[in-house]
Amino acid sequence: MIASLPTSCGIVSGAAKRVSSVSNRRARVAVVRADSDTNGAGAATATAERKPGPLQRGGTLSGAAAAGKDASDKFKAMAEGAKSAVGPVMMITEDGKFRDFRWKNGRWDFSLPVFKLADGEMDWDAVIDAEMARRKLLEDTPIPSINEEPVLFDTSEIPWWAWVRRFHLPEAEKLNGRAAMMGYVLAAFVDMLTGAGLVDQQESFLGKVALHVCVFGILLIRNSSDIQKFKGLIDEATFYDKQWEATWTNVERPSETEK
Repeated sequence: MIASLPTSCGIVSGAAKRVSSVSNRRARVAVVRADSDTNGAGAATATAERKPGPLQRGGTLSGAAAAGKDASDKFKAMAEGAKSAVGPVMMITEDGKFRDFRWKNGRWDFSLPVFKLADGEMDWDAVIDAEMARRKLLEDTPIPSINEEPVLFDTSEIPWWAWVRRFHLPEAEKLNGRAAMMGYVLAAFVDMLTGAGLVDQQESFLGKVALHVCVFGILLIRNSSDIQKFKGLIDEATFYDKQWEATWTNVERPSETEK
C-alpha cells in the first residue's frame, strides 16, 4: 500500500500538469481584464488573434502549386492570377445583344491567343467550341437580329478536315470497333455450332447477309436511346391510322359493296 503511494502521486501530478497546460492555453486565447476605474464592475474581454485556417485561406497551397501537380502552363498561370493574356471567357446577352470578349464585329477574333495553339497555329477546336456555345446560348435565350450588329461569321470558314477530325473520326472509330467485336463474336458462335470457319462463312450467301445485317444494325442503333427513337418513328407513322380506327369505335361501318 505504501509502495504504491509514489506511483499514485506521480499520476496525480501528471494529471495536474495537463490540466494546468490546458488552462494556460485557454487563458492565452481569452484574457479577461478588469477595469480599474469601475473596481471590477465592468469586464472587457480581449481575444487573442488566431491564424486563419486552411479553409479560410482558400487551401494550403497558393500560386502555381495550387493548380495541381500535373497542371498545364495555362492553369498554372491562371492560378497565379495571370488573366490578361487570355481574358475572361464570358458569354452573355446584354440589352438584346450577344457579348463575349472573343466576339468582335460580328465574328470570332482569330487573332486572340485563346484561338492559337502552342506552336502558333490555329486551334479550330476552340473555334468550334465557341460557336457551339454561342448557338446554345442563343437557343436558350433568343435575341433578335439587328442590322447594327450583323453576324458575319460562317461555319464554312472552318476547314472541312477540322469537322472530320472533331466529329466524324471518333464516331467512325467507335463504330468500326463495335462492328469488329460483334462480327468476331458472331463468327465464333457460328463456328462452334456448325463447324464452318471464318472463310467459309464469308464465301456463303447467308454469311454475307449476316455481315451486312450486323454492320447496318450497328450503324442504325448506336446507343440505347436510338431504340426509343425508332419506336417513336413507328408510333408517328401509324398515328393517323390509329386515329382513323378510333373514329369507328362502336360505330357500324358501311359496306364497301353498297352503293
